[in-house]
Amino acid sequence: MSRRMVLRLIGLALLAGCAALAVLPARWAMVMLPQAWPLAIVDASGTLWSGSATIAVGAPSYRRTLPDPLRWQLSFAPGPRLRVTHPWLGGPLILTPGWTGVGVSGQTLKLPASALGALDARIAAIGPGGELSFKWPASVIGSGSQPASTVLLEAQWHNAVSSLTPVRPLGDYTLILKQGTQKNRVDLVLDTRQGPLMLNGVGALDGQASRFDGTAQVDPAASKSIHAALHDVLAALGPQRNNQTILHFR
Repeated sequence: MSRRMVLRLIGLALLAGCAALAVLPARWAMVMLPQAWPLAIVDASGTLWSGSATIAVGAPSYRRTLPDPLRWQLSFAPGPRLRVTHPWLGGPLILTPGWTGVGVSGQTLKLPASALGALDARIAAIGPGGELSFKWPASVIGSGSQPASTVLLEAQWHNAVSSLTPVRPLGDYTLILKQGTQKNRVDLVLDTRQGPLMLNGVGALDGQASRFDGTAQVDPAASKSIHAALHDVLAALGPQRNNQTILHFR
């Protein structure tokens, strides 16, 4: 078989492969995500190149389905890129594959704080409310790593409330995710910006496991009535020690 014929056969095989990808059902994406991920596709339509999917977030036991579908469109001008849209995103999210990894455009995301209940049963028990906002810079996810302490994501919980107390708001909180000193490690820092319920702590994600250790307490300057009104919230979040509730998540 001549070299030219081999090249033609390879070209036809690649063309056939691309044609097959174009019509692969989007529902195939449902089995592509690891079962342990805090993200799952519960329904999908269209193709892998152009389609939509209903997304559920949270740990497998506490997942909650987002009310609006996620939509995507793959294009090749000026290069391969995946355009992802959702009503809660501040604009289209653009994913661009490259030699060093997948480029992710900077974007913002807003969703109701009730989604926090999908993270852990203790958080669900307090009936969280308010607004969550996320923002992240443009970055590349792949073989290359960001310099240590680079901010990867900033999350804020605004006007936090709980169904266990009439105190409103509980406060405003910020969670920062930064590149750790190790390549596959992400460090977490939780701080209270304002409010009578003070939440603080640190943690880490390393791809295999996650951990978070912190404390929750009432602002010492708050009135006795506020202290009493927040008792049930603190009791639901964890055990108490030295007038502080211990936050321990694994």
